[in-house]
Amino acid sequence: MNIFNDFITEANLRDLPLLNPKFTWSNMRDEAVWRRLDRFLFSSEWEDCFPNARQSTLSRVTSDHCPIELNTNSLKWGPGPFRVENMWLKHPSFKQNFREWWETDSGPGWEGFKFMNKLRWVKSNLKVWSKDVFGEVLKEKKSVEMEIKELDNIDEREGLNAELKRER
Repeated sequence: MNIFNDFITEANLRDLPLLNPKFTWSNMRDEAVWRRLDRFLFSSEWEDCFPNARQSTLSRVTSDHCPIELNTNSLKWGPGPFRVENMWLKHPSFKQNFREWWETDSGPGWEGFKFMNKLRWVKSNLKVWSKDVFGEVLKEKKSVEMEIKELDNIDEREGLNAELKRER
């Protein structure tokens, strides 16, 4: 460990403070032990390039380590990207619905324009279909992750009783 610490000092590396819980690891036992084992190290040159960088822990769902997120851009530029979910591909009605949406006439005009219209049409239909078939899965997931994070915060401060451990 001393060799590693010497390297950090000699390389003049620094550690960003964590924005939320200050620990990244738990032994997950009755007598909980919390430590900060995981971190991002950076140079002053890197900090000059990314002055708004922040590191925070994400929910520790099953592991004994909390994942760390490094965010180098504090600005949000509109909605996040549209992503296809694996659960959609496995659903029995997906292929038929997709085929019907794709084969819908996209109107006259240049082929590139028609292609873009098809993509927009499929995307809007997928969003509605997903909500109808799967409900608000992403919101539910975030809600469960927030509950886990809150239980971890309680565990870090004062430990969890048997009932809260079962809930966790």
